[in-house]
Amino acid sequence: MSRVALAGCVLLALGVGCRGREDGAPPAEAPASTVPGETPSASGCHAGQVSGLRGVRREIQVGDEVRTYLLDVPRGSASEARPLVLAFHGFRAPPGRLRRWTGFGRIAQREGMIVVFPEGHDGVELLGMTGRGWDMEVGETRDVAFVTALLDALEREWCVDRRRIYAAGMSNGGFFASLLGCVLADRLAATASVAGAKPLPACPEPQPVPTLFIHGANDKVVDPALARSARDWRAGINGCTGVRKEQHCTVAEGCRADVTYCEASQGHWWPRPATRRIVAFFRAHTRS
Repeated sequence: MSRVALAGCVLLALGVGCRGREDGAPPAEAPASTVPGETPSASGCHAGQVSGLRGVRREIQVGDEVRTYLLDVPRGSASEARPLVLAFHGFRAPPGRLRRWTGFGRIAQREGMIVVFPEGHDGVELLGMTGRGWDMEVGETRDVAFVTALLDALEREWCVDRRRIYAAGMSNGGFFASLLGCVLADRLAATASVAGAKPLPACPEPQPVPTLFIHGANDKVVDPALARSARDWRAGINGCTGVRKEQHCTVAEGCRADVTYCEASQGHWWPRPATRRIVAFFRAHTRS
């Protein structure tokens, strides 16, 4: 991977959350992993009302480490199955910053979505620097184990629609969202990567997953050519046979799962329209 490409892991990204510690209780133990079965709604659905959460910091025990996340849950019926979005921050960027810049916290309330901003692990080395971030390679399991345990815990606590679970990320978090599209294809309805994506030829038995890429033609951190190659790799996996243009985007056609690539003139940042486009893309895809 080139030095420029690696830089794509250096900046912003999205985050997520689980059970809080407002009462001073120890972090919840992660339950054993459960792959969604034929029941579309999670076991957290029950009668009554949810008062709602806004950016609450929570912790979860995963193996021998405690992982953290921020959590937004809209108020409403506790029996209504809701979509869930995992939003991953970039290298050395806190999840709260991603929450503010993207507006996902506000959108969670308006759209009735549960949005989680997980926090990466320390010790990630990129571009000669060390900081908090995410795994990017097939075979790296530390963050995948965290996300798997987090999803299990969220499904037990909240009324999650298992057919509508999504992953999005910025920069290093975008690379990780793409990785989840490989290793957690059985749990995700779609993924979106902003300013961070690469092909994953080592992905074992890759499955078609609806995928949105948003990148800047003037990105000096992650080479746009790398993102385009990620688009082409995913289009091949998804069985796409053609393409059409829509403003700044190319939309693959003849696919078993949609692939959209949008490239405008921005640099290495989250462009203003990105959140709206991602939400629309997610809303259009439900896992069968």
